[in-house]
Formats: sequence, C-alpha cells, structure tokens
Amino acid sequence: MDGIVRPSAEKDVALVSVIERYGKNGNVSKGFISGWSLTKGAIATTAAPDDNNLVVAGANYEDMALAANTLIEHGGGQVVVLDGKIVSFLSLPIAGIASDMTPEDLAQKENELDEAAKTLGSRLPDPIFYLSFLPITAIPDLAITDGGNVDYTKLAYFDPILQLKP
Repeated sequence: MDGIVRPSAEKDVALVSVIERYGKNGNVSKGFISGWSLTKGAIATTAAPDDNNLVVAGANYEDMALAANTLIEHGGGQVVVLDGKIVSFLSLPIAGIASDMTPEDLAQKENELDEAAKTLGSRLPDPIFYLSFLPITAIPDLAITDGGNVDYTKLAYFDPILQLKP
C-alpha cells in the first residue's frame, strides 16, 4: 500500500529488524517473521548470539521504535511494548547481554517478560528467547543478521520483498 510494506496480523506476518549496536558499520536489516501470532506491540532483546546486536520484532513500526530506542538508551536488555507504552523491561547492564540480578529476581523478571510478550498474541512458549535465535545463521534454514536476511542453505543474503504489486 503506497509503496510501504506492512505487517499483517491476519496473515501472521510481523516485522523484524536487527540493528548493529557497536558502532562498527551502522547496519540495520529489515525482514518478516511468521508463526509468532503477534497481533500488536513489539518485543526486543540485545541478548542474541552470535553477535548480540539488537533484535526487534513487532506488529507496528511505532512500538518497534520505542522498544529499540528503550534498549539503546539503557545499553541493552529485553523489553515488551504495547500501544506506545513499556509493559515490561529487563535491564542487562553487563554488555547488554547479562544481568547483575539474583537468580531468583531474574527468573521472576523473565517470567514477567514472557507473560507480557504473550499478551501481544504470541503463542510461542518463550517469544523473547525465540527472538534471540533469529540472527544465528548456523541454524537452518533462514536467519536475519544486521547484514540482512540470510538463506543459510545457499550461504547468501536475499531480499525479503519478492515482488511489489500495484
């Protein structure tokens, strides 16, 4: 519509982006995910092996921007955003990938994040955990890194927009 590709809750298509966060190249990739059942809001994390860049997924650009900017402002973490509001946030002050909380407090916060993510419509057992694995190119078949969408079986980047229809 108007040359803008939009997510579709009806078709189970959400947006995803990986943002390089170390100031090395400024890469920002964009793609799509399916199977998450995200109907609203956004989730994001900076704890994402292999490179721990910022990974954000959502049903709309505004909530995704708030999620990403929240993690950027705090130097990393995990966040759930809905309708322009932060629903749950976990700071990861150690390189944006680790917490200094007690194991008990961290487990409670992770459960809170999981429940908040599920209010966005996701039926995955742990949506933020799954999000953290999207950039891993060694897990076949497709991945998304800060460099772009990757077809691991072909060892090649690909454009997620196959064709624009008028």
